[in-house]
Amino acid sequence: MSLAAFVRAFTHVESAIFAALLVVWLADVDETAEFVLGLTHGVGFLSLCAVIWVACLRGVLAWPILAAAALLTPFGSSVAIEWSRWRSRHHHAAASG
Repeated sequence: MSLAAFVRAFTHVESAIFAALLVVWLADVDETAEFVLGLTHGVGFLSLCAVIWVACLRGVLAWPILAAAALLTPFGSSVAIEWSRWRSRHHHAAASG
């Protein structure tokens, strides 16, 4: 698995964890679930930012993806990665066609 594919999968998993945390927190379901999801999200988000930073240093990802992650949570990095992939595909198709 390439670094870019790993980051893409990681950001989607982290987005799912964050979404679950928001649901549990807003619905006030269970304090233990909220704690576990909060801790998992906290460690996961810091790890995600570190992995994106390494990918940016290696030139695999663009720096705005790290900014999106840091400013807009895992949802921002997911959107930035997918937008970057879409833009790359369409730019490549326009250049070859």
